[in-house]
Amino acid sequence: MESSESSLSHGTCPLEEFKVKLRMSFRSYVRRPSELHFLSAIQAVERAIVGVQEGCLTNYEICLGSLDGGKVSSIVAAGIDCLELILEFVAGHNRLNMVKRHIQSLVACLFNVTLHLQGPKIFYGYVDSTKDYENPDSGSVILMSIEVLTRISGKKSLFHIDASHIAQSLRIPGALFQNFLHLPIFENAVDQKFSMELYNACCRLLCTVLKHHKRETQQCLALLEDSVSVLLQCLEIVNIDSVTRKDYFAWEVQEAVMCASSLRRVYEEVRQQKDVFGCSSFQFLSRYIWVYCGLGPSRNGIKREIDEALRPGVYALIDSCSTDDLQLLHTLFGEGPCRSTLASLQHDYKLHFQFEGKV
Repeated sequence: MESSESSLSHGTCPLEEFKVKLRMSFRSYVRRPSELHFLSAIQAVERAIVGVQEGCLTNYEICLGSLDGGKVSSIVAAGIDCLELILEFVAGHNRLNMVKRHIQSLVACLFNVTLHLQGPKIFYGYVDSTKDYENPDSGSVILMSIEVLTRISGKKSLFHIDASHIAQSLRIPGALFQNFLHLPIFENAVDQKFSMELYNACCRLLCTVLKHHKRETQQCLALLEDSVSVLLQCLEIVNIDSVTRKDYFAWEVQEAVMCASSLRRVYEEVRQQKDVFGCSSFQFLSRYIWVYCGLGPSRNGIKREIDEALRPGVYALIDSCSTDDLQLLHTLFGEGPCRSTLASLQHDYKLHFQFEGKV
């Protein structure tokens, strides 16, 4: 009995070792295949992520499921894993050209997977049920997809991405974390580590798109502003023993601080590209002040420790605002806490940022 329990508790180890060896083999294969074999590999990966197996016209491996989110098969998850390895290790002019020819379709496949899986369910850990292990964890598959999209977006010189796909990239963070704002506590606890990893990955995606796809992002600023606003509102969701949130999930302060550091980099990237986005900086600043003053959806405001992690990014926003923009905000806020906060921020900005550069 003891040996059987031991083998059960360690049963995943041989499987994980096998996966590692498979990845190493595929990595070696990607580095030196014949062009014909490499093309076959790309086509197989594309079919896997689409969710259609070769020779099976009716077997679709991606399911929408319920309103809580869908599910995908292990074949789809493996396809995304293999695509990441291809992007990382592919070499040679002809093989790169093959990837370029398929990149639009592959990106569309990743968006399709994310669209089918998104929902509150991705933030919960597994309950103790064999049925939950029949398919790959939806949250992990979404996280993999976002990391691959970030890698592709960061290689503008290699891969051309449609403006519509840039718009989708800007929309994903807001769409995913909109479900996070009011997350009920069930018997299967929220996976706090995963929620932080996904938050950080979404911020990296936004930073990458801002940096490498300025013109397309400028055409979709409303989507960027909406996603950043949702990510900011998530920083209100902190465990402060609030009666109003007793039935809903809340981060611990230290977790929210780490996420605030990631969102700060998005604000700083807006400043880095202020020749393009400077005219919109005051809108990001306005939304921050609104939430900071307790006027966001949760009405909690942002705790001091969290704000300290976010504050360098806020100073970066002020730095990219024109004098006219700041005066406009001053006028629009009218008398009240928002105007006082703006004045205090401008004072602190002059002390800590203006003559020192980035904090």
